[in-house]
Amino acid sequence: ITHTMALHSATLLLLLGLVLSVVSGFMVHTPRCATSNNRLMTTKLFVGPLQKITNREEYEKAVQGLMKTKGFTREQAEKEYGEFLDNPNNYALNKGEAYYKSLGYKNLMDGVVGEADKEGKGEEVRQRIDDFKKQSQIKATAVLAVAFAAFIYSKIQYDIAHPFIPSS
Repeated sequence: ITHTMALHSATLLLLLGLVLSVVSGFMVHTPRCATSNNRLMTTKLFVGPLQKITNREEYEKAVQGLMKTKGFTREQAEKEYGEFLDNPNNYALNKGEAYYKSLGYKNLMDGVVGEADKEGKGEEVRQRIDDFKKQSQIKATAVLAVAFAAFIYSKIQYDIAHPFIPSS
């Protein structure tokens, strides 16, 4: 591989990395599409044990509060608080989904819309959800179109040969 081809390949890889990082920022993560066995997939950061060591007083206060208000054992309270510390967003979504399922809804979104219907705001909530989904799809499509155009431009501009196919 010549120096120029290596440079162009590196440029394309950097461009691809940039595009992928931008695209991931526009991805929509909803409980319905991110569930596995009706539980949100989580990223474990294991912040609970770290919090227990570095901020013992606050950790202890939170655990004691859970034991008192929810009637948990110490082990249950530590597990619950640890789940919250590991990923607060997924914790909230899991709890929300569990709450709405306890009310008889299939999932979190059905529960949100169903409860909004009871307040007479169901159509407004549905419209906001649909608008959000459409806007997210438009953004994702735009990013992919720009990435594809950049790839085609760089392919035409630099006319990079495939490294595994000998040129004639």
